Order: sequence, then structure tokens, then C-alpha cells
Amino acid sequence: MAKKNDDFFVEKKPWSKVKDELLGCYLKPYVAKILYTRKPLAYVDCFAGKGKFDDGNPGSPLIALDIFQQGLAATKLDGNARIGAAFIDLNYASDLETNLSAYKGIKIVPGAYEDNIDDLLKSKTGCNVFLYIDPYGIKALDCTKFDAFANGQFNTIELLINMNSFGFIREACNAMGTKFKIDDSGFFDDLVEYDPTILDATDKSIEALNRIAGGDYWKDIIARYKSGEIDGYKAEEYFSEQYCQRLSESYKYVLNMPIRIQQNQHPKYRMIHATNHPDGCVLMADNICNRWELLKNIQNSGQMTLFQETFNNQIIDEEKISEYVIEHFSQCFGWTSLTEAQAVFFVKYGAICKTGDIAKALKKLEKAQRLEVMRNPSLTEKGKPSTFMTEGHGKTVSVRWVK
Repeated sequence: MAKKNDDFFVEKKPWSKVKDELLGCYLKPYVAKILYTRKPLAYVDCFAGKGKFDDGNPGSPLIALDIFQQGLAATKLDGNARIGAAFIDLNYASDLETNLSAYKGIKIVPGAYEDNIDDLLKSKTGCNVFLYIDPYGIKALDCTKFDAFANGQFNTIELLINMNSFGFIREACNAMGTKFKIDDSGFFDDLVEYDPTILDATDKSIEALNRIAGGDYWKDIIARYKSGEIDGYKAEEYFSEQYCQRLSESYKYVLNMPIRIQQNQHPKYRMIHATNHPDGCVLMADNICNRWELLKNIQNSGQMTLFQETFNNQIIDEEKISEYVIEHFSQCFGWTSLTEAQAVFFVKYGAICKTGDIAKALKKLEKAQRLEVMRNPSLTEKGKPSTFMTEGHGKTVSVRWVK
């Protein structure tokens, strides 16, 4: 096993702040919405760490628990809202006990995620399940486990995964007998792992990579890199795309969010959100767009950006959004839930704009009689035709392209 980085929790680094800010940005509206399903929420932080960094900064457990307290206090479900939170860690269970002692009713699980997660989820039938999977290294990311989670008898399930995609490519190169090089000598300085995965050119390493990736499709990518057909950045991009395609075999809505520590950098790693519920996908995409400015200010330089302008590094403007909206919604030949259509839009194009931007484009198409919109309720309280273009709170919207 690789030597662990004993200084990992001394100070909260920018990349940790990015991940936790993204988690917090999503959990606030997620909790507010999921509690109204009147089904319990089972939250598991699969690699919880100490709960708090030595410099006093909160880790993901404290961030989540504070949000849960706020969400429960704000709900009006008369005590019917329930959240069960569990925190797994192999090395720091005692630190978690100390740092989370102010919170009652939580479960701290000493041990490895892969050894405990199945038992934790056994009793969660009918619950809403959210798994935060921010591993110490890539070796714990067993794709077959993610498949099994999707087949659990839960009311809803969502995964937020930190995928060190460049770390995977580096170890895949090692396993395939080639050296991984990129044109930035300090590139991996921002990707310090607590327990880095180190693989070599053995059948055992190949099997481990197949398990992580959920198949052997990565071998062709490494072969193309080794031959010089593609560079390391393209290899990472292709792997991330195909990894999400693999996850989509079990999860209908998979968002691939490239994270950059500095503006104009290549993505350092990927945050991947997977769910079978369109509401969750739309909520994640919308909150990324609404709140990414907060992430820019995590570094003193204010130069951090969450994702590229587009998947092709193009600038997204109103005209481009309209083009994508027409391209996508023109395929809605039958009545389609707006939320469902938006979720598929974000999976296809990425979190490139807010749902409000999509609604603005759709209203123009509706006015031009290129799109039919069916709203329920169809009339306002004053008897006028409804014009809303969002779902929820007793409102539904279906759309159909005019042939």
C-alpha cells in the first residue's frame, strides 16, 4: 500500500474547498426539496476524513450536518422530516467522534468504505439516498458497486463522485507499460491524494483498472496515447466521457463537471453526479450555474473557474443557448415533461446555462408557435392563461415541438 500523506488534513487546500463548496451548494436546495418527499434521507459521506481540518476549516461532514440542521429547522412537516447521516473513515473515526460530538443521532463507521457501505444501505429500502464519494485514491471507485446502488430499492439515489481522472490515466499508463507525460511539470501538484493509488504492469493492476472503469475501454485510449495519436489531455477527456457513458448504463442522468483550480487551466479532475431522477440532475446543473461565482473567490487571486466555457472551449451566449435549445427540444415529438427534457439537455451539453436561460429560449419558441406548452394549472387564480415555465409546488409543464 502506498504511504499515506500525513499532512493531508493539516490545512484545507484550494482543491478541497472546491469540492466541498460544490457539495454545499447542492445540498442546500437538495435537502429543502427532498424532505418534501416525506421519505427519510440517508446521507453517507464515504470518505469522511477527520470532519475538520487542523487549521479549523470545516470538512465535508461539518458542512453537510450544518445544512441538515438548517433544512430541518426550515421545514414545515411537523416532525415528519428525517435525516440519517453516516460517516465512514478507515483512519480517523476517533477524530470524527470528537469533531462531530455536537451533533446527535449520527453514525460514525470505522473502517473502509468498500467493506461497510453495503451493510449501511441494507436497511434503507424506500429511503432517499445520497452518497458523497470523495476517495483518498482511485482504487476504491468500484463501478460495479455503483451499478448495485442503482438497483437498490430506494425512493431516490444520487451519487456525487470525485474522479481523479488524470490519476487514472497516469496509473493506466503504468499498467500498460508507458510513461504518462504532459506539458506542465507542476500539473499534479494540485492533486495531492491522502492515499495515492500506485499500479504497475501486472494482470492484477489491469483487473483493478477494469473494476474502477467498469470495463476495459480505457485500454484503447492508452494505446492511442502511447502511439502519439492523442496527447494526455485528450486521453483524460476521452476517458471521462466514456466513464460517464459507462455510468449511464445504470444511471439515466450523469453530469460530468470538469474542475479547474486556476483560470485558463486544463481541468484538474472531474466531479460526477449520477442519478435516475431528472429533478436531481436539473437541480445540480442549475446550482452549479447559479453559484459558481462563489467558487471563483476561494483562492485569494479570484481566478478559479468551475468548468470550461463549453466542452469545446467556446463562449456560451444567448444565441448559442438558443441554438442548442432548438437542436434539443425539436426532438420532443410527443408531450415531454419539461424537467425530463431539461435533464437530458444538461446530460448532452453539460451545465452550460441556467434553467432560466432555457426557459427564456423556450418562451420565444412558444411565442413563435414552434413549441407547444401544456401547463397545469392552465389558468391563474385570476382566470388568466398561465405562463410559468418551471415545475414544482403543484405546477407541471409539458412541451411538444410543432412539426
